[in-house]
Amino acid sequence: MSRTAIEAERLVTTLQPSRHTGASDAFRPHQGVLLECRDFVSQRVREALARAVGELGDELQARRLGAKTADEAQKLIELQALLRGIGADIDRAFSAGFEDQFQERAKSSNVSGSFYEGDNGFFPELSLVDETEIDETLAVKNLATRLERACEAENQDLQTRVAFILGESDVDNATNPIGPTAICEALKDICWGQEASGGLRATALELLIGRLAGELSNVYHDVNALLVARRVMPNVRPRARRGKASERMAMRKSAALPGEPDPSDVVKEIFTARAAAAERADWRQRAGTVDLMQLLDGLQQGRADLQFGGQNFALPPDGQPSGNVINALIEAGLSKQASSIDGIVIDVVATLFDYIFDDSRVPDAMKGLIGRLQIPVLKLAMMDHGFFSNRTHPARRLINLLAQASVTWDGPLAEDSSLYRIAEGIVVRIQNQFADDPSVFAGCLQEFENYLVEQERYADARAATLTERLRERERIDLARKLGEDALSAHLGNEDIPDVVRDFIRDSWTRVLGHAALEVGATAAPVRSERWSNAMAAVDELVWSVLPKESMEERQRMVKQLPVILRNLKASMNGAGIEEASQKAFFSELVKCHAAALKAPVGAAQAPARPAPNAPARPSGPLPGLQPIGEEPTPEMLELDLLTRGSWLELRDESGEVRRVRLTWISPARTMYLFANRQGQRALALTRTELGRRFASGEASTADQEPLLDRVVDDVLDELRG
Repeated sequence: MSRTAIEAERLVTTLQPSRHTGASDAFRPHQGVLLECRDFVSQRVREALARAVGELGDELQARRLGAKTADEAQKLIELQALLRGIGADIDRAFSAGFEDQFQERAKSSNVSGSFYEGDNGFFPELSLVDETEIDETLAVKNLATRLERACEAENQDLQTRVAFILGESDVDNATNPIGPTAICEALKDICWGQEASGGLRATALELLIGRLAGELSNVYHDVNALLVARRVMPNVRPRARRGKASERMAMRKSAALPGEPDPSDVVKEIFTARAAAAERADWRQRAGTVDLMQLLDGLQQGRADLQFGGQNFALPPDGQPSGNVINALIEAGLSKQASSIDGIVIDVVATLFDYIFDDSRVPDAMKGLIGRLQIPVLKLAMMDHGFFSNRTHPARRLINLLAQASVTWDGPLAEDSSLYRIAEGIVVRIQNQFADDPSVFAGCLQEFENYLVEQERYADARAATLTERLRERERIDLARKLGEDALSAHLGNEDIPDVVRDFIRDSWTRVLGHAALEVGATAAPVRSERWSNAMAAVDELVWSVLPKESMEERQRMVKQLPVILRNLKASMNGAGIEEASQKAFFSELVKCHAAALKAPVGAAQAPARPAPNAPARPSGPLPGLQPIGEEPTPEMLELDLLTRGSWLELRDESGEVRRVRLTWISPARTMYLFANRQGQRALALTRTELGRRFASGEASTADQEPLLDRVVDDVLDELRG
């Protein structure tokens, strides 16, 4: 048993589901995966640290040679010596240290009970802490934060998956067994274990963390890919950086003047449907809103040096917004000059675009196009608060479709692609035409929906050229499976000579398959004279090769043998079995018949066997037009949920992801036909192959939750929190 497998077994009792989450034992199959991830992270970090020590040594040597004072040169020499000492044993030391950090967090993550329950049942014992320990703790915390920021998006996904494995509702940076804090603590222990002054050790730690910060994002990206391949939450919902919305609301609360509405109440109001109709009608009556709209109109038209409330505001001179331009306007003082309600709307819209720009699924090219809608969307949200509460709002639906179309685009989204061209035309139209009439969004939505429908129709039409062949293949496969099922009793009878069983398996399933296809049967019983004759013939064949234990049986066999052979040959000819194969089998069959006749007379009676010319026995009902002989598994259940139009992500051997849409499912759901959005590729997969890909992580259903709906929900959750 491997080290990882042994440790997984040992930790089963350690990593129990915590009582406060109510988690079940469902996460236990992934215990070994967490240990695999620990070893993976440890190996990659050790490699990065080894490189960092060498590179830093060269840099320090160059700096020492250029030192201007003897004191500076001496400090650099000491730092070089310290790094050499760290590097001499970095592989073993970090492996052991990271293991300790992992064990500590893996065990403590599932501790039940309250923080206030100590050994005495009341409060934990308090003790004085040395000041140097406080300094070290703060240093490690700051450096760990630096690591966390360098890999924020990847680390968030990793925390979600690690929490699932541990059976926890959540895992943060401090408690993640393979997180940046665990890495930083292990590295700190290595540095502090060296003979050097505290200042030098802190400098060495900071240098190493600085080098590691550039590597950790890739490490965690690969760990997430490993977890997806192991089927650990393959569809983690992308999360954006938190805190901006709540920070803005907190600042507004602290700066609110007497008589002004509470920002929290305003947020609740604009996120609920009941205010939408009234707000749309009276936005011009809000103090200062008309002037603010004039400013936004000017910014949308690309004008510079615009004033509002005595301040100048402008967008980037090229007219192509890069990043969150509303944030830039807020920093320039826009939301402070606006009324309370308008200022809050500005803050919320800025936060929405923060989340959109942070979504790793949306290609950068589409983020750039959606980013050019920031000012029009801000104007619309100020005029119509229904934008926040109404999921069917044309502007929301348009942004959702733009994002989804780009996420499901197969391959890089380039500026010369049809999707980019049509989306850019829509964005330009909104920029040029939208003033205060929201119908322009509805018109653009209809235009884009028509484009997507036409694109899908084209892709479906190209893929449909394969469907008849796939239907025929399914009919053949189902018919053959009917034959295999009907012959299962014979194939499991070990008294039948191997050569005859091989013949039944390889040739007679074809005979029965042809008989089933002739009448279009896809389920038992098959009502066909040809099928009945073939079943009777195989029963006769089996009876003829079993030992004849009495003179009466031998006499019957001699009498029946010509009929048996004639029926066999007729069925084989009807199924198109080659003459050479028939001759080879009949030559072996002669030997089997001779052996059957040589059996000792009066031997112990064998189990009852079918008599010649007995009617065919149905092997049991088959489930109509359903895949036959399939045990239900999570992957198979996932397949049953697929419908036409479902989007999948398929990962090939090189790691490249293809996004394809399910365009057709065969009548018995044994064949699935996919096409990409462009209609350039079609891919047919059997149910067995698709199930294997789901099980291995090579296939997963694409997240189809509308982007802006998810973003609005996330922002609202943050503000509620």
